[in-house]
Amino acid sequence: MQKIFSFPFITVLISCAVVLPTFAQSTPSEFAELSLHELFETSIADKSAINKADSRWSLAYNVKSAQFRGYLDGDAKRADSQVLWQGQGEQRTQQNFPILPTVIDQQVHVLSVGYSVNDDWRVHVSLPYISQSTDHISIVPGYENFTIDTDGTGDGVISVSHRLVATTEDVWWFTIGTSLPTGSIDETGDTPRAAGDQQLPYTMQLGSGTYDFPLEFSYQSLGKHDFSLSMSAMVRTGKNDRDYRLGNSYSISGNYNFQMTPTLKPYLGMAYQYRSAIHGQDDEIIVDGAFVYPASITNPHLYGGKKLAQSWGYVGNLASFMPLALNSLNLFIST
Repeated sequence: MQKIFSFPFITVLISCAVVLPTFAQSTPSEFAELSLHELFETSIADKSAINKADSRWSLAYNVKSAQFRGYLDGDAKRADSQVLWQGQGEQRTQQNFPILPTVIDQQVHVLSVGYSVNDDWRVHVSLPYISQSTDHISIVPGYENFTIDTDGTGDGVISVSHRLVATTEDVWWFTIGTSLPTGSIDETGDTPRAAGDQQLPYTMQLGSGTYDFPLEFSYQSLGKHDFSLSMSAMVRTGKNDRDYRLGNSYSISGNYNFQMTPTLKPYLGMAYQYRSAIHGQDDEIIVDGAFVYPASITNPHLYGGKKLAQSWGYVGNLASFMPLALNSLNLFIST
C-alpha cells in the first residue's frame, strides 16, 4: 500500500496582554495544549484524507507564536512603573512587585503523526517543542534588566478519535487522549531570588508534570459553506513532583468556512475558554516574609480565568503546487 502523507502547516499569530495579578496568566504547557487542540481539529476535519483509502498515514506540523506585554487593571492599562514596587518609601501591596516580567515570547512547534484505522477511527501521537523567553525589570542591584530563556520538548499526547455520525451534510467526532508528562518542570535560571541558578516560575516550565486527559466533541457541516463547532476540555489529575497541578480548561469554539477557490478557504472563528487556577504551589519559587511572591508569575492563584477570542484567516491547500506525493499540504493563517 502506498503511504501518502499529509502536512498541515499551521501558523497562528497572537498579540495580547499579560494581565495584572487578579487576572489570568498562562503557562507554555497550556499554550501548547491549545496548539494541539487546533491540530487535532484540523486533521479530523480533513475530508480528503477520509476519502482516500490509501492515505491512512498523516504527518502534521504546527507552529504557533505569541507575545504578551502590558498590564491591565480591569479594562484600564497600567504602566510597568505602576506595577513595579520601587522599594523603601513606597508601600508594598499584593498589586506591586519587586520583580516584573515585561515581555513574554512563546513559540510552539508541534509534530503529529496520525493513522486512520478506518473511516470511523483515527489515532494521533503528538509532541511539542517549546521555546520561551521572558524579559524582566527589577529593583534588585545587578538585575535591573534581565532575560530568562527556556526551551525543550513539552508534554506528548496520544489520542483516539471516533466518528460518531456521518451523513452527506455533516459529521460528528469524539476525541479522547492522554497527555504524558514528557515536558520538564525543573527548568532553572539566574534570577534575583539568589545567586546562581534557581527553580523558575510556572511560566518558564515546559510541561505539566502530571498525566492529563484531553476530551473533545466536534461537529462539522459539509458543503461549499462549512461550519464547525467543538467543545473540549483538558482534565488534569493528581499533583506533580513539585506539589502542584495546572488548572483544568474548558472551551467551546466555532469556525465558518467557505470555498473561495479550489485551493483557498477563508474562515471566521470565535472561541470562549475557562481555565481554573493552579492547584497547590511550588515552594521553591517563593520567599520569606509578609509578601511571599516576588513576582506575579510566582503566585499560583493568579493563573486561569476566562477568555473570549476572535479569529479570521484562510486555509490554503498547497499540495497541487508541490513535487511530493502529498494527500494535502495546508497553510493555516489566522489572527
